[in-house]
Amino acid sequence: MIELVRVNNAALAARLVHMLGQRGIRAELRQEQDGQVLSVAADHFEEARELCQAFLASPDDRRWQEDAWHSNAPADVPRQALFSGGWFRSLGLVTKSGLVLCVLVYLSPFLLGDRLYAALMFPPSLDGLAVQPWRVVTPMLLHMSLLHILFNLLWWCDLGRVIERFQSSFQLLWITLVTAAISNLAQFYDTGPNFGGLSGVVYGLLGYLWLYGKVNPGAGYQLRKEVVVLMLVWLVICYVGLSGIVANSAHLAGLLSGMAIGTAVGLWRRQRSA
Repeated sequence: MIELVRVNNAALAARLVHMLGQRGIRAELRQEQDGQVLSVAADHFEEARELCQAFLASPDDRRWQEDAWHSNAPADVPRQALFSGGWFRSLGLVTKSGLVLCVLVYLSPFLLGDRLYAALMFPPSLDGLAVQPWRVVTPMLLHMSLLHILFNLLWWCDLGRVIERFQSSFQLLWITLVTAAISNLAQFYDTGPNFGGLSGVVYGLLGYLWLYGKVNPGAGYQLRKEVVVLMLVWLVICYVGLSGIVANSAHLAGLLSGMAIGTAVGLWRRQRSA
């Protein structure tokens, strides 16, 4: 990767990453003492340099105002058409892995019957976790219908790649595992072991990004209010109208744990950059 440009505004740097990504150019963004550093592959350097020069000359031009679905600032992760190869390539390693694992597990009953689902479900009692500790997180891979998995994976991909692109794959991985464990334990205590789905983690990522952006606005990316309101309204609807069908305790526990992690990490990173 070759250094393309340095800017001292995190939101502007994120907008540059977004703009380049929409044009098929992957840019890496890192923080250094003198600002945000953008780098691109050598074979895209000249094209990226011309685009950056045009962008920095007129950042408010309407041609750059595209598709800022998640962010209060006009910056976000590049978005591609859903059924394009570019969309899948735009995902990071952890986001891709989660997507593929959930799909494979969902399809497994056609080849293996219920054996894999049974092995991944939360155990009947907490004593089972001492022997098979992975089962505290693996229920997140289980989905009970096509609509269930589609809804969860679309949110997982959108929220996960924000964390993975602007922070790191490791950051997404450990937040996923922590929120999965907390949301699964909460659901077990509420209804027992018969549950599954990635929605507890999805709410965890939502809570993380929401509070991270609030306490560390210098990061340059925040969830739009409409997104947060939509998910909170859906949470309430599930509690009121779909109780007993939806894993409401997992949703709430995932959201609260994600909010706590987002607050802690956001404050820590803000203090480091101060």
